[in-house]
Amino acid sequence: MKAQFKFLSGARAGQIEAFRKGYIGLGRHPLSDVRFDAERDLDVSSRHAAIVRKTEGFVLQDLGSRNGTFVNGQRVNGDTLLRDGDVIGFGANGPALEFGVIEIDDDLPATAAAEGLAERASSPREVIPAAQRPTAPRASTGVRIRAEVARQTAQLRRTTKVLIVLLLIVGTGFTWIQIDGRRRARESQTMTLHFQTELQGVRDALQAAQQETARLRRALETSGGDSAAVARLRLELAAVERRRRALGGVDYRAISHRNQDAVAIVLVEYTDGERFSGTAFALDSTGTMVTNKHILVGDDGTKTPRRLGVIFSGSTQFWRAEMVGVSAESDVGVFRVSITGGTPRVAGLARTREGLERGDPVAILGYPLGFDLPMESQGGQPIAEPTLTVGTVSKALTAVIQVDAYGAPGSSGSPIFDRDGKVIAMLYGGERESQGKIIFAVPAYVVADYLKSLKLMR
Repeated sequence: MKAQFKFLSGARAGQIEAFRKGYIGLGRHPLSDVRFDAERDLDVSSRHAAIVRKTEGFVLQDLGSRNGTFVNGQRVNGDTLLRDGDVIGFGANGPALEFGVIEIDDDLPATAAAEGLAERASSPREVIPAAQRPTAPRASTGVRIRAEVARQTAQLRRTTKVLIVLLLIVGTGFTWIQIDGRRRARESQTMTLHFQTELQGVRDALQAAQQETARLRRALETSGGDSAAVARLRLELAAVERRRRALGGVDYRAISHRNQDAVAIVLVEYTDGERFSGTAFALDSTGTMVTNKHILVGDDGTKTPRRLGVIFSGSTQFWRAEMVGVSAESDVGVFRVSITGGTPRVAGLARTREGLERGDPVAILGYPLGFDLPMESQGGQPIAEPTLTVGTVSKALTAVIQVDAYGAPGSSGSPIFDRDGKVIAMLYGGERESQGKIIFAVPAYVVADYLKSLKLMR
């Protein structure tokens, strides 16, 4: 018999798959038999559940999934025997499958074949007439032996073919895992070299600024009282001092501690069933949250959030939220979450372009790759922990800030902080060919202007 699965909801709704296997894996992992969409079916764990064929039938087993496995609305706590027509749910609000059993003729149990043989043996023998018709010559003993050997070894040959196919699949999967591991190692090595190069460049620039400061101080001491020379040297010294402070005076740990509690992972479920995750941050203690417009209404701006909420840094609690509005001119969206006692908030929001220049160091707090990055857990639920990355402003335009740092899916909506811990921009995308190393952001003063239009900021 075969196990059949019909996708009732989720990214693959309407599709049907059937398997004739003793073990069927279900999850978002690329090697799962029943595979869910890795980016949209977020309630499904990587290896969520399995179905094992036993003597009594098909048995469902939960594999320690994050959101649990349900059969006809009841959560599974142990081995559960499935019946034709049962509905399997992945999380309380996740996608669902309808389970079915397909009977196959050549899959009858041995007892049925024995009953057929007994019936034929007990039936009356055929009466042989006195005059028989000519019969075909009987096959030689060698031919009959070969035929019998072929009949008896047919199942063995089928089993051997299945094993060969399984070995090929496993070998292919193992090879893919090795290739993917080497690719990730290369990317990690590239990122490490990139950061080491940047760090060495900062160190060299800091050393050069210190040497220049010392030279200018010596020149001031030996200027001989020339007022014009003194004034010029003082201006040069002030500029070098500013550059030296910019290179060596950023306390990224302090920036993180001051703002991390106000940064949350935002989860959206649209009315068409598609799901999306990103980053948001709280501007005030009343729960005003800012994120990207495309997170709330989709890339084309036509989607409507059916379910919207956030999990703040260091917490497992999901808080429902209500959308306030999205900007027509920029990738800015606003929603509100109500929490008794208020919400944490970021240190501040820069409202003008003044002071923002190419070369300024910045810090970014967000959730690149969502919950796919390592997280601590509590009670089986992941604890939201933002990722801190650092970078440099490489271009400051009127409506776009370009930053050399790192971004990935899930980073959208991340606040970008200056050395004082204030939000100077909000990440919204990146240059695809740069592999996440060149990212783009909406300037904070554009965000401030939209908040003023909503009367949420003076």
